[in-house]
Amino acid sequence: MYEIPEGKRATKGKSIMNFLPLAGDESVTSVLAVPKGAALDASSVVFVTQEGVVKRVAAKSFADVRRSGIIAISLKGSDTLVSAHLSAEVDTVSIVTAKGQSIRFEVEDVREMGRAAGGVRGISVKKGDRVVSAEVIAAATAKDLRFSS
Repeated sequence: MYEIPEGKRATKGKSIMNFLPLAGDESVTSVLAVPKGAALDASSVVFVTQEGVVKRVAAKSFADVRRSGIIAISLKGSDTLVSAHLSAEVDTVSIVTAKGQSIRFEVEDVREMGRAAGGVRGISVKKGDRVVSAEVIAAATAKDLRFSS
């Protein structure tokens, strides 16, 4: 999406179809708000799917978006996108599954890929389980979360 107009308090909003030409089998699963004029050179976008795939793409790859959109990640089979977050090299990724499994790792552990790439395994998801949440934790916050011995 690009430059969604601000509505009034009394308006009912507009369909997402007015902003994105979605095909019949496509749906919106995650929205990433990027402030206009934000410095994207040092940041990347981290994608996490329901089957535990993680992908990191340079944010500047999304600077020039066509009206019809661009492909950000290639999904296999019935996999779906759970989240997309802006991150810096020093940030941390936390992934949680429906059955309580979790993993936490540094963003830099996932190499940057091109937009058409599929990604790498971020967490092994057992049969009947799925990723329900993935967050990028800013470096300053992650430092506060480390346990001291």
